[in-house]
Amino acid sequence: MTTEAPHNALLPTLVRASAGTGKTYQLTARLLRVLLQDSAPETILATTFTRKAAGEILNRVLEVLAKAGEDDDPEALQALREQVGISTLQHQTCRQLLHRLVRNIHRLRICTLDSLFTQLARSFPFELRLPPAWRLTDEIEEVWIQEKAIQRVVSTLNPSEMTTMLTMLGKGEIKRSIQRELMQVVDTAYGIHRRCPPDAWNKMVAPRRPEQADQTRAVGDFRSASPKQETVLAKLQLLADATETGDFKSLVDETLIRNIAKARRTHTEVKFGRSKLPDGLDDALDTVYAAVRTELIGLLSAQNEATGTILTAYDFHVNAIKQVGRVLSFEDVAVRLSKLFSAIDYDTLVNRMDGAIDHLLLDEFQDTSPAQWQVLRPLAVRACDRDAVAKDGAEWQSSRSFFCVGDTKQAIYGWRGGVAEIFDAVTDQIDGIAESEQNMSFRSSPDIMDFVNVVFSNLARHPMVREGDPKDPADKSAHEAAAIHRFAQRFPQHEANKKTLKGFVQIRTSSKVEKGDKDANDAACFQDAADLISEIAADAPDKTVGVLTRTNAAVAELITLLESRDVEVSQEGGNPLTDSAAVVTVLSALMMAEHPGDGRWRFHVEPTLLAADRSLDADSIRRRVEQRGIAETVQSLCETLAPLCGPRDTLRLKQLTHLAIGYENNPQPRLRDFVRLVQEKRVERPQRAQVRVMTVHQAKGLEFDAVVLPQLDGPLTRSSGNCVSDAKSLSQPAQAITRYIGQDHWHFLDKKWQFAFGNQGASAMTEALCLLYVATTRAKQALYLVIQPSKKKEFHLKTAASLIYHAVGCEEDPTQPNEVMHESGTPIWFGDADKERVKEVPAKTVKIQFRHATSETTDVPEDLSEL
Repeated sequence: MTTEAPHNALLPTLVRASAGTGKTYQLTARLLRVLLQDSAPETILATTFTRKAAGEILNRVLEVLAKAGEDDDPEALQALREQVGISTLQHQTCRQLLHRLVRNIHRLRICTLDSLFTQLARSFPFELRLPPAWRLTDEIEEVWIQEKAIQRVVSTLNPSEMTTMLTMLGKGEIKRSIQRELMQVVDTAYGIHRRCPPDAWNKMVAPRRPEQADQTRAVGDFRSASPKQETVLAKLQLLADATETGDFKSLVDETLIRNIAKARRTHTEVKFGRSKLPDGLDDALDTVYAAVRTELIGLLSAQNEATGTILTAYDFHVNAIKQVGRVLSFEDVAVRLSKLFSAIDYDTLVNRMDGAIDHLLLDEFQDTSPAQWQVLRPLAVRACDRDAVAKDGAEWQSSRSFFCVGDTKQAIYGWRGGVAEIFDAVTDQIDGIAESEQNMSFRSSPDIMDFVNVVFSNLARHPMVREGDPKDPADKSAHEAAAIHRFAQRFPQHEANKKTLKGFVQIRTSSKVEKGDKDANDAACFQDAADLISEIAADAPDKTVGVLTRTNAAVAELITLLESRDVEVSQEGGNPLTDSAAVVTVLSALMMAEHPGDGRWRFHVEPTLLAADRSLDADSIRRRVEQRGIAETVQSLCETLAPLCGPRDTLRLKQLTHLAIGYENNPQPRLRDFVRLVQEKRVERPQRAQVRVMTVHQAKGLEFDAVVLPQLDGPLTRSSGNCVSDAKSLSQPAQAITRYIGQDHWHFLDKKWQFAFGNQGASAMTEALCLLYVATTRAKQALYLVIQPSKKKEFHLKTAASLIYHAVGCEEDPTQPNEVMHESGTPIWFGDADKERVKEVPAKTVKIQFRHATSETTDVPEDLSEL
């Protein structure tokens, strides 16, 4: 090709692209630039987060080239010229490139990271010690393998060892369910454990307990003290009794112990409530605090040691099971590759991959995990290598290129290993990368963008941002407040490209349940949300409606409510087939055959299945399974029930049959395992309805004409049961790991660990804000937020609803039910602008101009700004 590209067209670039600003457009443009400069398809690698996104990018490339190659379509050619920045591009060039791509479509790598890593693993089977003819597991099979490995761990320990181990795991307490306890340990800690050195769990060392003489002296001081207040006297006697008997564990949660830590940090006197303690007790208080600290750190150290031992044993058994079964998970592949790529040279990688990767394009990079970045980093370093200079001495241009696009405001996959900070670290770890920002939304109306600007620029209006002591690294509230400050200060002002697109935003309270519990208030909120969604669907039948929740349970509940209102609804990501009574009946029939002596199953199927076919019983179903297999048996049971079912249940029965056909290919298929598969595997309904209900995580990358958010009243963050790690950098394995302890006990930790725990708390708060950002930016024209009435007018809760209420500056009474707290824009946003002249609603209760939103955030507290 002879087309000339701009001089700096392929400089290494990192793009921070906000929601709806055209990340896919930019990635496609970069890919087309690379191809138009005669780069061979096999030298290009573009990675995305989902297979859908990968297919979309490839489709766009082919469609754009096909349209621009038409001689009678100059507009398409001009659009492509503007997209790639090549003003001399011709129709013939586009046709030539399209033909070359079609012939070499198998060489163009546009794939997910999981797919890429699978390809890389097959190139290094011996180095990675992969079993022959290995395959990937799904999430259901992975859980089964975990349980089998845990059973082996339990069987290898004798009863006394198991009792000791469980006591250590529970910090002195034995849990009722051994299997559940060990599964929780695996779920929360194994992902970090497998990338760390063997001694990482042994870095939490308990300090020495005070000498016995000091303890005896402290007891005497407490006994001889004569405070005026009886409550203080009782508390000192409690300290004396615990010190005398060595029962320091009972003092771990005592308020006075926390007050001692606070007084020592702030150099003030120790108080109990408002009461002062008698003089002369400083040494005794320090002694008892040191003893309690030794007790808690000792228990935590023992728990860490037991966790490391259990996980080491689990790692051995789970790898043995997978080796024999010749299976691996995606995470297994990523971890093995990360260890290999930390020491491999690039020439070896090129030989194994049968070609060099000169052009690397990374999409949704904020969701990359440390293990994944360890694999991608050598490819990125080479793609940014400026030593690739033309022979004539011309400046480095296009022989290699690097392009990375993402948005840390949309980093919502921390629970899956994603670390948004890696996106910020790319420019630090690789030299010569130019950064750019995109904040012009091509999705949302100006009213939606104005609302988003106001909310996220004014997060610091919420009272919780002023909570906590910034000078105390053990204060979780201070870390969370600092995270909110940072998010608000770094938030860029968004603009809407579609200036004339009508939009509408409304915040309203739901019905109030007098003296109702949380479940009752949730149910009332969902009922009102379902009514609202039904109205929107009826008023705007040609508009799509997205209903976004935080939990899968809320998805199922809202679908049931909408179906009862005759609203056509579908679900993203799917639910287990057990949401159908007909499917549950078939499963009960299979369990009846598996356990004929258990009358529960027969009692369940008797009114329906047995009533429809009296020849069915446990023996006949079992014989049918043995003679014809599970799939044919399930199909016959479904055919028996189908005439009694409606369209929804009939569809689910068909999906159950397909699931059974696929399951029967497994070696040694068993009825109870199939039943469990059906109970756990999510299956999506095939139809795409006007109203779609899903979690916010499932909505990532999607857009809707209207979005309804009915679940904004839960806590922004929840108590973490995960482990906490201490690593030198994001791309390196942690050097030390510990199990999590509650924030009331952070004052016992060393400062290094206090900051580690605080960073985790700040990350959880940041991810909660990212989740809220993703939810509010899915809407094109309308956004409806349904919140529960507050119990108090101050509305100082740590919830998304309260956060938005304060950020927007609402003045309405939040305790009132069925009240509009705020609305702006055009209520009839779905109407025809030429036919209907609807007066826009001014921004109710908002004191600042939406189009010129200003921030009220203050500086991040100096002591926590380095977190």
